[in-house]
Amino acid sequence: MVRRLLVLLFFLSGLAPAVWASDPTSVKIRQFGLEGSYAERAAPTWVEVELHNTTSQTMVFDLLVKEANLQNDARAMGEAFTLPITLKPAEERLVAIPLHVVTSNYAVIFVEARDPEGKAIGKAGRILGSKIEGRVIAMICATPELCRSIRQTILLSGTSEEQTRKSQQLQLIQLLEPPAVGWGYAAAETVVVAVPAESLSDAQREALELYLHRGGRLVLVEDQLGDGYPRGTTASAGNDSDVFLGVYRRHVDEGKILSVGEGRFMHLKSANSKDFADYFRPLGFSESTPSEIRSLVARFTRGGVAGQSAGLNVWLMKRLGTRFRFPSFLELLLWIAGYLVLVGIVNFVILRRMGRPEWGWITIPAIAVLFSVLLYAVSARNHPSSFGIDEMTVYRMDNLSPLATAESRVRISAPVRSVVRPVLPGTVTFSDRQRNFEGGFDGGRERAEEMINAIRLGDSWETSFTLRRWSFRDLDFQGHRRFAGTVYRDGAGRLHNETGVNYTQAIVADQEDVFLLGNFPAGAVVDLAHVTRRSYKEETGRQPFGGAEYPPPPFLIRNTNFNGRTKEEQQHRFDEEFKTLSSTPFSILELIRGWPPQEDNVFFETKAVFFGLSKEATMGATLRDREPDRKSDSLTVVTFGEWP
Repeated sequence: MVRRLLVLLFFLSGLAPAVWASDPTSVKIRQFGLEGSYAERAAPTWVEVELHNTTSQTMVFDLLVKEANLQNDARAMGEAFTLPITLKPAEERLVAIPLHVVTSNYAVIFVEARDPEGKAIGKAGRILGSKIEGRVIAMICATPELCRSIRQTILLSGTSEEQTRKSQQLQLIQLLEPPAVGWGYAAAETVVVAVPAESLSDAQREALELYLHRGGRLVLVEDQLGDGYPRGTTASAGNDSDVFLGVYRRHVDEGKILSVGEGRFMHLKSANSKDFADYFRPLGFSESTPSEIRSLVARFTRGGVAGQSAGLNVWLMKRLGTRFRFPSFLELLLWIAGYLVLVGIVNFVILRRMGRPEWGWITIPAIAVLFSVLLYAVSARNHPSSFGIDEMTVYRMDNLSPLATAESRVRISAPVRSVVRPVLPGTVTFSDRQRNFEGGFDGGRERAEEMINAIRLGDSWETSFTLRRWSFRDLDFQGHRRFAGTVYRDGAGRLHNETGVNYTQAIVADQEDVFLLGNFPAGAVVDLAHVTRRSYKEETGRQPFGGAEYPPPPFLIRNTNFNGRTKEEQQHRFDEEFKTLSSTPFSILELIRGWPPQEDNVFFETKAVFFGLSKEATMGATLRDREPDRKSDSLTVVTFGEWP
């Protein structure tokens, strides 16, 4: 207890907003989450640290950022980030860290600058405190008065019962400094942008678009953006990129919802309009709300089952990644049977006829050793003899914008027990699905060793962990990429590949047909009326009843089942194809085989989807100080809200 109090006093001494005047490097936690609201579990929380070199010399140091548990000797509760920093005399710099926060009553965010000898030359901290409860609505406003007006419009719309419910369930936060990284908005359910567009930097604009693609709800207030677009002028597709989200603002009328990736986009004339109040009014609805009023829910939302893009990564890794083949149960059974037969023949037939049954004391262990060596040799032949990296990246975008979100699964395999150091671009964010976010390291020593704890950031993302012999580990990352263009269909029915990526396999599926594009290089134009097509219903509907399965659609679909075929027919078709997968080359048609055959329920919002497989546009994962064998593929998924 005394030691715990001493640790608490030590940290509290460094938690002041200002650092000690004697510190050669000024360290300050400038932003934590969205005004203190942090993200849940697997989503990262934005931590922005302000650094200032207070000396007349160049400072070279490591910046350590972690969430510490004061109840556990100030040990890290999650990742401990290390960033190499070089500051010129009097230089100031802002650093953003994607910290996964673990809720705890004794947690602090601790930041420390350490020189090459490990000496602290600056530190800061912040008590985590209680998590803000409720649904977070973030507001980016031109003035505080405008934010107060928006707050009143949202909270005071509807009946007194709805107003009470919204005041209890909603947390409205004014963002004085919007994050310049997409994952920085993870804590917000909705972001309202009511600020001149020219006041947002290019990084902040891209961050808001990424937030939208990853499932956020973005509301633009047109009379505050100040660019006069799209009202008053008819913009062409050529200058959409010069206007904040111009391609989406041109594509959908004011007051209408547009699906963008996993998110929802809407732009409104002003914050005082009826549409603005109606959009937020359903947040206060209850079961007692009259049905005629509840129609607002149907206007601004579309029910369905969310897509699962992570299933594509898993499937690609299963089909295209490194596989470790161990002896099956049948093989082991045959080896044991062969051993017993050989032992029986040698000891009960041959030795007895020779009159030397006592030699069994030698032949039995000798045969056992021989069989063990042979079994080991046969098994080892199927295992890799060098280090390997498999990278499967899935890009998701639409036919309007070249900006794509990325989800990548990286598999690292080792032929011998060793420490491996994976290296990826510094722009990625890591998602450790094995981490126990509820209890931190309470899962025990073995559990803690499985986690990724020490991460080095900078121009690259780097960590290290131990792999046993003939073992592998999968790591999941998120990122983004801006392609040269997108995949779109013109009015004549021709499909254009403007992404700058060459696809070795490509298909397009709509509610009637699956178009087989084959090799689809960058810049190619294909007339869909002259390509091979197959029936959508015939290529889908392989639904097993338990066990392995094909990946589901990566976009929103309606609740549906696999009616139309009997259970026996579905299972039979699935079993026939699934048994031959390991011995057949990968086909991109596998990505749609598990989709429901009810096309109206699948393509009720997304009208068509493009899949393109390529060896290009990967994240470029490597291993420090090693030359591993590489297997890398990327899959581009383009959804179409309209299909001519």
